[in-house]
Amino acid sequence: MEIIIAETTGFCSGVRKAIQGAKRALKKENKIYCLGDIIHNPGVVQDLRRKGMVFVKSVNDIEENTPFVIRSHGLPSDTVKKIESMGSRIYDFTCPKVKKSHRLAVRLTKSRKNIVIVGNPEHPEVKAIYSLTSGNAVIIDNIESIKDKINAREYHVIVQTTFMPEKFYEIVKNLVPVTKTLTVHNTLCEETIKRQQEVKLLAEKVDLIVVVGGKHSSNTKTLFAIADKTTRAIHIENANEIIPDQLQGVKSVGIVSGASTPDSEVKKVYKKLLLIEQSQNKK
Repeated sequence: MEIIIAETTGFCSGVRKAIQGAKRALKKENKIYCLGDIIHNPGVVQDLRRKGMVFVKSVNDIEENTPFVIRSHGLPSDTVKKIESMGSRIYDFTCPKVKKSHRLAVRLTKSRKNIVIVGNPEHPEVKAIYSLTSGNAVIIDNIESIKDKINAREYHVIVQTTFMPEKFYEIVKNLVPVTKTLTVHNTLCEETIKRQQEVKLLAEKVDLIVVVGGKHSSNTKTLFAIADKTTRAIHIENANEIIPDQLQGVKSVGIVSGASTPDSEVKKVYKKLLLIEQSQNKK
């Protein structure tokens, strides 16, 4: 069985920066709070929890005057202000590419521009961007909602960094006829696009794609969706989830990973596939 690992795997630059920063901070602090998971990867989150990071679901669960980490997706501005008012020392590990979208949203809002945010309204990145627009934005994640939400002649478009490019282009194409002036700011992450291009090409060459990454990771789910259109694909969080029966009749397999998946997990998946193949060859 041929096993091909995609060229771009492991942490993206933004996630790597967040994890490295969090580990440095944990060497200085006995306890650090984080609202939500710092990245969408259970294994990494568990490792940071062992080192002293406390993950909570509500601001009310955070102790006053206790250090706090802003996760890679960013946080709504009112949430950050509330945590600051509690006297917390804040370590901001928002992805630099997401920060760029934040600055753009603030600048457009100050200029009183109408804003369209293309992205998943439930995604933390989109929520954070929207919070910076003073309600002067609409969120669109499908072409069906355009008719109900677009009611001005001029808009500026910001897109969630991990949104599927093809879906983004389709939405923009449908925005053009219903607006007079449309300014599109392409805030898609080039690293995310590269991974999507790689999985698309790899899926054409193999019998099975193994997508490694958190089940709640937006960019990982997108990789799975792309692969699944072309060949058989499975989405796993770790090597232990691979079942030998999934490899029956498979002559070639590709391994791809989400941006929140460490290289070590990709290597474990590769080794697990080798062990399964060796076991099947002995039968």
